[in-house]
Amino acid sequence: MVELSPAQRTAATARFLMSAGVLFVAEAIWGGSAARALMAAAVFVFGGGLLILAKRAD
Repeated sequence: MVELSPAQRTAATARFLMSAGVLFVAEAIWGGSAARALMAAAVFVFGGGLLILAKRAD
């Protein structure tokens, strides 16, 4: 089995968070909730920050 580095595991988590953030933002906008859209956007931004940190670690 291939062993992933910590940076690769962090990048995978970041991609998951960004994907989830995009889906939640779309759902919140469709439902008309500004508070949910803002929270989902925060999840997306957090995932982006993790991705940047993971790329810098490699």
